[in-house]
Amino acid sequence: MAESETKKIDLIKFDPSNVRTHSKENIKAIEASLKRFGQQKPIVIDKNYIVRAGNGTLAAAISLGWKHIDV
Repeated sequence: MAESETKKIDLIKFDPSNVRTHSKENIKAIEASLKRFGQQKPIVIDKNYIVRAGNGTLAAAISLGWKHIDV
């Protein structure tokens, strides 16, 4: 299992072929969770910095103005 690390959020890219989308309400709920509890688990990216799991968390973190995220 790989260790998590912190990356600059502007390096991370959404997967354009990801079919799962999040509603505005869902992103707001994730934002509220991030504000209250912080990031509890890292998002998953590949070697090209494309998100493989955690698109909603990334979107919420961007919306909150975060500059870094655990991956």
